[in-house]
Amino acid sequence: MSTICRLQRSSWAGTAGGGTRRAAAAAAPSPAPTTAAWAPRVAYAHARSAEQQRRRGACAALRATPVSGTAAAVADAPPAASSPEEQDRLVEGLMAFLREDLQHLFDDQGIDAGKYDPDVVFEDPITYYNGIQGYLFNIAFLRRVFTPTFTLHDVRRSGPLEVTTRWAMSMSLSFARGTPLGRVWDSTLTFTGTSIMAINPQTGRFCRHVDTWDAIQQQRYFSLEAFAHMLQQVGDLRKGPQGAAAGQYEVLLKRKQYEVRKYTRLPQGAPAYGGDGSEAGAGGGSGGVYAVADFSGAASQAAAAAVEQALRRALLADGLRPAGRCWQLVAGGGDEGGPNPARWRNEVLVPLEAFQLWA
Repeated sequence: MSTICRLQRSSWAGTAGGGTRRAAAAAAPSPAPTTAAWAPRVAYAHARSAEQQRRRGACAALRATPVSGTAAAVADAPPAASSPEEQDRLVEGLMAFLREDLQHLFDDQGIDAGKYDPDVVFEDPITYYNGIQGYLFNIAFLRRVFTPTFTLHDVRRSGPLEVTTRWAMSMSLSFARGTPLGRVWDSTLTFTGTSIMAINPQTGRFCRHVDTWDAIQQQRYFSLEAFAHMLQQVGDLRKGPQGAAAGQYEVLLKRKQYEVRKYTRLPQGAPAYGGDGSEAGAGGGSGGVYAVADFSGAASQAAAAAVEQALRRALLADGLRPAGRCWQLVAGGGDEGGPNPARWRNEVLVPLEAFQLWA
């Protein structure tokens, strides 16, 4: 760490008078500062340097910690002089703060930057900032380019000086909204994941914030897998069911092959099929938790059955439990997608048993 106060030698030179005065000034040596004269400044510099070292030392190990996988953990900060009881109170207070503050992540009020160290490190698979101003810039950028919505599902303590949040975020392209371009390009990007947040016990503020995405494996910045995942969603020009045909839901989990949604009401008027391929009536009614996969083209029972089988295999591979008697809702997107079936996005819904938000 660089010393805050630079110790500079003072120089003396005459600025007025004739040649004799200038010559005398040149000939006379500059008085050397005494040790006693510099001692207070040296002591002050060392004190400031030591103080900053103590404040940043709690997070030094955290910044060097690699993050890999969706369950990546951030190393615990050194306990310093804090007692376990003091740490408990600090962590509980910050968890309560996040539950309230993150509701304002993308609104005009914004987050409370005072709960973050000035040199907080923010990292997600495609973004890296070292400082609170960079983090705030990233939030402002997303608000300008997209129309983002953020849902905080839960906050948990994941270490002595660490908390982890689980969230979902969706973003639509705001610059195309209300323009002719928006009729053909109105993509919505969906992400779910965790934020692993380390706490500096010296300041009582967050000193590191690392996001992971559920849809990818390569979590470290800069992740080409994450960049491709984002571009795939940006370039999706298909139109899915709208309004009552889409149902009412929130996204709990976003994977590459499927989403997990919690429906408050299922889609209306969509055909439902039993797991054996037999038609089971029409959709609608109360909700539940469903895994959802999509396919393009005109909806048919054969196409839905093929997607349903692939979805079941993916769910079992991920340790999830599709319901014993699997049935599907197929929401045709013909009217929304226009005359080109390639732009129709149909969805297959499979009910899940005992879904846990924290895997």
